[in-house]
Amino acid sequence: MNDFIRSRIPSIASNLGTVFALTVATPLVVSLIAKFTLGGNKAATPYADTYIQNSDTIVVPIPFVTAITPIHKTFTSRAWFAGTAHTEVSTYSQICFYSPKYKRYLAVISFIGGYNVAQMGTGKDAYNVDVENDRLSIIYESKTISAYINKTQWQDPTYGTKDNPMPIFFKRALSGFECAGGMEDFIYIKPSVYKKFVELYLAHGLKPKEFERLYGKDMERLGLNE
Repeated sequence: MNDFIRSRIPSIASNLGTVFALTVATPLVVSLIAKFTLGGNKAATPYADTYIQNSDTIVVPIPFVTAITPIHKTFTSRAWFAGTAHTEVSTYSQICFYSPKYKRYLAVISFIGGYNVAQMGTGKDAYNVDVENDRLSIIYESKTISAYINKTQWQDPTYGTKDNPMPIFFKRALSGFECAGGMEDFIYIKPSVYKKFVELYLAHGLKPKEFERLYGKDMERLGLNE
């Protein structure tokens, strides 16, 4: 594993006791290509491109780790691999904290379950890790991040409270990793991963009634609910 990851992120976990340990290398059971059917509110997933188009980027300072509350919820989906149906268990992760800059509660949204995978090592020693297992460690080490926000939710007064934090999606670490060569998969989210996270969030993070309240009319306008 990258020496930088060994020396810095695990030290945060051991010293503070609240940051996740780094991923233990395990082979992927199902390839990313074969992973889906999504499950959840599948009717919402066609809206992902529009959700992303109606989004913006903000800069977020990260508070001290004791002010961060991680919340995990598991969900199941069914995937097909080698002609056989497999039930997959994934985790919907929210990393919640209050932002003095924006005067509202925010939640970094991610999904653990092989959706954002990085290869470590080379040759016969190569193995895959799920980057999202380390998201809490990464955002804390980052100190400041850029993140995607959906404008409809950002402007909705019901979002940003402690009980309903504003969902944001990690885009890039803006500090904390200045000397980290070869860390691109950890400090930057690929557009394809961002889109997959949005699809999963719309299917599993938003209740169908809330999705309908926020985006139902737009779905009708775009003809996406037919």
